[in-house]
Amino acid sequence: MFRQYHYLNGSLPSTARCYTAVYQDRPIAFIAVVHIHMKARYYRVTRLVVLPDYQGLGVGKRLLNFMAELYTSQTKIPFYILTSNPQIIRGNLKNWKITRFGHASKGRGDTRINNEIRSSLSRERITVSLKYIPSKSILLPAHSLQKLHC
Repeated sequence: MFRQYHYLNGSLPSTARCYTAVYQDRPIAFIAVVHIHMKARYYRVTRLVVLPDYQGLGVGKRLLNFMAELYTSQTKIPFYILTSNPQIIRGNLKNWKITRFGHASKGRGDTRINNEIRSSLSRERITVSLKYIPSKSILLPAHSLQKLHC
């Protein structure tokens, strides 16, 4: 349902946790989060999609903030998004800090991940990495979120 509205056409990692935001019993936004286990451990948004009829209303930003607060409060592990979306980059998102901007890494070494980076459609895009900085007291409603199996 959401695939046709996202510029990345590759499949999601098998370890992705997928969620939808629902309005009047209809899914209107999708987010997928992966847990990265490397030298550093962190969570990263791998997809964020809002259906066209609901874009520009702040749905994506609210879903992103909700997931970031949920994950960081429950796990105490950093939460990131890598994006080229100007609405997120210039969206005055509170609690988000830019950690990197420019083109994606070229990837060193002959690994599956580095090969995917080098062949990615987003490789030529200028992207921004943002890290969520948890606040002391944010209360977020969970009634409109559904976890999916993706």
